[in-house]
Amino acid sequence: MLDIVLSIYSRLPNLVLMNYRLLSMVAASSLLLSACGSTLEGIQRDFGNFATSIDEKVGDMKSSDNAAKPAEAPVTLAGDACPSIMVDPQLDSMSEFEDMENPSKETEISTVHLMSTKSECTLDGEFLTMRIDLSFDGQLGPKARRKNGDRPFFAYPYFIAVMDSEGNELARELFAASFTYTAEEDHMSVVDTIRQKLPLNDDGTVPAYQVQIGFQLTEDQLFYNSSL
Repeated sequence: MLDIVLSIYSRLPNLVLMNYRLLSMVAASSLLLSACGSTLEGIQRDFGNFATSIDEKVGDMKSSDNAAKPAEAPVTLAGDACPSIMVDPQLDSMSEFEDMENPSKETEISTVHLMSTKSECTLDGEFLTMRIDLSFDGQLGPKARRKNGDRPFFAYPYFIAVMDSEGNELARELFAASFTYTAEEDHMSVVDTIRQKLPLNDDGTVPAYQVQIGFQLTEDQLFYNSSL
């Protein structure tokens, strides 16, 4: 389970790509963004700056009269009070083949799907804490193993981005859905849990945040998804 508090710190997951084929996949992951007209550097946000801006916002919201105000217990919100989660259908799966330019079932290495998302929100002082549970389903292809008895490991990169009501990106970070198969397994499911802590409006209301989630695809993987 991954517990991430965006406003306090940022941490890229340790993508230990034991499968030799994933080295090229992650190295090429920024090609997705070039296909969309920009680069990873162009749209990634410095989480340190994001945390600093939150600290400044909280500092502005507090006054010396309220400095000693006792902490309030978190208040759980109804499900529809959480920021909406958006998943582009072309970014909800990632497939890998021996030859990505000529994909086929016979040369498939593996495929993973983002099956569902579930969110829960609480109000904690001047922040909204959002918990997101992500369910992934993985399937091995005929080229996943070099020999019988291999236990393939895959770490599929995906992103979570927080947007404001006007579609401006406030924060973005990469994570990884990790799958370790036994020698007998060809299919498995995993659940990742992410926590995001976001500032409230000055009047204590919840901003119209939106959350975007999707796999970090290469240009070839994006083209393959668009052809399905």
